Amino acid sequence: MADLPSAPNPAPQVVQLRLGEKASRLAPSAPGAAPPRIARVTGQPTDHVAPQRIERAATASPPPPHAHDDADKHVSSRARLALATGSLAFVLGTVNVTVTNVAFPDIVRAFPGVSGALTGWIVSGYALAFSSTIIAGGRLADRYGRLVVFRLGVLGLFVSSIAAGLAPGIELLLVARVVQGLCGALTVPSSLALVLPQFPAARQASVIGIWASAGMAASGLAPGMAAGILEIANWRWVYLAIAPIAALAILGSVWFLKETAEPDRSRPLDLLGVAMGTAAVFLVVLATLQGRDWGWGSAGTLACFIGAAVLLPLFLWRSAGHDEPLFDPRLFRVRSFAVANVAVSLAMVGAFTSWFLWPQYLVEVWDYSLWAVGLAFTPAPIISAVMAVLGGRWADKHGFRGMMALASAIATVGHLWLLLFLDENVRFWIAFFPATVCFGLGMGVLASHLNSAALVDIEPAALATANGVHQSLRYSVGGIGVAIAIAVLGGNHEVHLYNWLWLLLGGMQALCIPLMGFAYPRKRPTAV
Repeated sequence: MADLPSAPNPAPQVVQLRLGEKASRLAPSAPGAAPPRIARVTGQPTDHVAPQRIERAATASPPPPHAHDDADKHVSSRARLALATGSLAFVLGTVNVTVTNVAFPDIVRAFPGVSGALTGWIVSGYALAFSSTIIAGGRLADRYGRLVVFRLGVLGLFVSSIAAGLAPGIELLLVARVVQGLCGALTVPSSLALVLPQFPAARQASVIGIWASAGMAASGLAPGMAAGILEIANWRWVYLAIAPIAALAILGSVWFLKETAEPDRSRPLDLLGVAMGTAAVFLVVLATLQGRDWGWGSAGTLACFIGAAVLLPLFLWRSAGHDEPLFDPRLFRVRSFAVANVAVSLAMVGAFTSWFLWPQYLVEVWDYSLWAVGLAFTPAPIISAVMAVLGGRWADKHGFRGMMALASAIATVGHLWLLLFLDENVRFWIAFFPATVCFGLGMGVLASHLNSAALVDIEPAALATANGVHQSLRYSVGGIGVAIAIAVLGGNHEVHLYNWLWLLLGGMQALCIPLMGFAYPRKRPTAV
């Protein structure tokens, strides 16, 4: 780390601050000089100068004319293949959720006599393991090496997918699902951090968009894929089909990826903080997943929520005072990171809850087959993938603010369309299809580029950690949204209950319009 200049009233200079390093370590070299105040995560001195932005992993500032075209010329084929490898890893982390939702009834029938409470852990076990450990996965990648953590994760996904597909009993299947969740938590944060440094800054919003769109498209297309597999084979092939994707990611990690972190183990990691942070997220997700079965007012559910409410502030307090925390709370002093994470909390409730409600509605109200459900789902992820790529190119040139506000408005229209037109009458092209188009257009931008908007001002050394925080929040609020939907429906599928949910989700999505349109920082020109 560079020393501060000793001359009085120095010119502005960025001083890199390692994740978790204290402000007290930045001592001025001039005797008797006052220590500088710390700005954001990099520890930039702010006395006598206007606050400046930290070193970025991606830039929202407009590049010089033709910078985007020039950047395209300098992107190597190896970098593009690295992006494909990283995108495969995100696909692995997301499809494990949606394919299981479709195959779940067949899995339950395959193990007669097993209680519903136990079989429910086929879904819950993965969600709990993934959501509660993804922050730790990102931190471990930044600390010990992103490439080794990535390879460990995809290898674990390969083995656990085969184990799940060949599981002779429910116990091994449950263990395999938990291992899948843990390995996904290792893979997803490091996959992006391994790819971004191989691209120039003028292309990085597009890169994040492609990476995120791959996972998003996979989430939407996986139900149709699973339904097709179930038409010609049994549920085991749903998991066995994931193994070849993991094998490709393993090969890609050997051929195309290179280490992008500078591991530093000179100070001990805050293991107690890791346990506290992981436990807090675990308890929240557990309560939301099991609240319906346990009862929302039961002792177990309340104990989980109370435990999380106690652990979370203690974890933040400890992290703020430790040299090597699970994550540095000062990340949330970065305005773009904080605003984008609030927005993702609102938007992803609608995304995940819609993906849960749509097949429920089509099957229970319109009496669609699983195959028809898969086809009905197809337009939204395809549109989303296209918009994610186009949105990335726009963000590279013009920034995020206006684009994200417009996308939020379009996604809101999609929710309200369902409220106004969806009823017992089967009218796919009038009542359902236009909503999926709006959802694809709006959420295609939001689901991918809220990730970009959150990471734009994060220093490269903390990239995997920050991505882990963002992904943990994204999947945690998604689980909460699904739990709310289950509680509202209560096992019934009356149209007016769905209408209350469309209204709730649309209202939450609408809050993202002023949030991203006004609270998100404006793009600021930088010297090149």
